[in-house]
Amino acid sequence: MKIFGYDDKKAAILMLQVHKQGRSIVWNGQREKAEFYVQQLQSHQLKSSLEKAE
Repeated sequence: MKIFGYDDKKAAILMLQVHKQGRSIVWNGQREKAEFYVQQLQSHQLKSSLEKAE
């Protein structure tokens, strides 16, 4: 919520995807901004990765 500015409902949906499926796509867009988001998530001790869209 803090990094992406998502509301409670969106954050809950993403959290449940991770809980049930083991992963969730939380954002997609330009590579440079994605790299920034990955760094922000990792600084909060959250496991994150950057993958190219198919």
